[in-house]
Amino acid sequence: MRAAVRFGLLYLLSLLLLFALGHRNQVEKAALARMEARLAELKAEEEALLQETWRASRPLRVLEWAEKEGFIPMSKGRWAP
Repeated sequence: MRAAVRFGLLYLLSLLLLFALGHRNQVEKAALARMEARLAELKAEEEALLQETWRASRPLRVLEWAEKEGFIPMSKGRWAP
């Protein structure tokens, strides 16, 4: 009778361990999915920022900004008398 109780307890402990490992695996899988989604969002944001940087650094755009801010291009510079 003792052997049956011992094996029953071992069986219950092994089921509990299996349940705990399965639950941990599901939690980690959900966390990984959240991190992958966040990574995709960050990559899309990085791409948008890179495109905006490229658009803002085009020569004509920089020239427009400089003229609006009051800067004079060196090619149009004048010597003061």
